[in-house]
Amino acid sequence: MSDLIDKNLDANGKVQIKFSQEPIRTKPVESATYYSTEKYAHDELLRLKMRVLAHSFDLHNDDPDTWFYLALNLAQLHYPEPKKAGRKLKWNNQHRLLLLNEVDRMVDPSDSTNGVNRVCKKLAKTQPWQLLVEGVGNPSEALRAQYYIAKDKIKK
Repeated sequence: MSDLIDKNLDANGKVQIKFSQEPIRTKPVESATYYSTEKYAHDELLRLKMRVLAHSFDLHNDDPDTWFYLALNLAQLHYPEPKKAGRKLKWNNQHRLLLLNEVDRMVDPSDSTNGVNRVCKKLAKTQPWQLLVEGVGNPSEALRAQYYIAKDKIKK
């Protein structure tokens, strides 16, 4: 690009930068399209800015897919993965299985219905179950509901 710019000094000794008036061909003579030097310099500046942008994403010019990955990174910045609406789920299958094992271990086999209620009331007052049911109106009922969900999943 330095061939395109003439650097001359004016009477005060300041550098004057002028673009040469010669037209520059960017393609072979087939199309006979000529660009002015200002247009060519502007296009080169845009290409340089794109290379700097690619470099900011740690993409290198020797990779043939540089421009694809640059477009992909920019798209991911502009359109991130949508997040699920609502609050995060506290209960997962692992928590339910732990609850199922804990309740089955503590419940009296002769009185299984009342035993589950009684055990859930005890567990609702202990950690880690207290954290999982905090903010719920009836913690023991929430534990009981999760226990039966886990039991149904095991049957399937």
